[in-house]
Amino acid sequence: MRWRGRGIDQGVARGRPPRKYAGGAAPPASNSSEQAAELATHWILAADQKIFEYRLDPNPPRAARVQALMSVAAYDATVACWDAKYTYWAMRPFQYDAGFTPLIPVPVHPSYPAAHGCFSGASAAVLAYLFPRDAADLNAQADEAGLARLWGGIHFPSDIRVGLALGRAVARQVVERGHNDGSH
Repeated sequence: MRWRGRGIDQGVARGRPPRKYAGGAAPPASNSSEQAAELATHWILAADQKIFEYRLDPNPPRAARVQALMSVAAYDATVACWDAKYTYWAMRPFQYDAGFTPLIPVPVHPSYPAAHGCFSGASAAVLAYLFPRDAADLNAQADEAGLARLWGGIHFPSDIRVGLALGRAVARQVVERGHNDGSH
């Protein structure tokens, strides 16, 4: 049985017959919700660690503000990311080359932009604003989260580059709003 896009084929969404992609059967599909939960947990724990290291834990409103700003940015970046995914309907690397096999399970949604990049770019940028001493490390973690998807064979470099940029652009808007809301 040939793989017919499993939700990725733009033609199916528009009522046309599905395209047959090169590569025959699809690589194992991933459970995207599990991967998203793991990614979210990473950034929530990273924020918790910074709250503890900067001794904000005795001040619940300040600690909550950290999590709130980061969560709003991550959520908004995710919404923007999925809007772009289903606007561009970009294929994944294995769909271009029948001989290519990804190293990790493939999500069953379009490739561009990379969701891990969007979510991580947004989360890291907000934390970098709130904890500037750790900005380089936090941004490096976001870059690595994106690159891991390249190394796994499920994204192109452009997917990751744009995903990180989109996440960071959303974070800038959230940071600006947070800076002007009188709560800092």
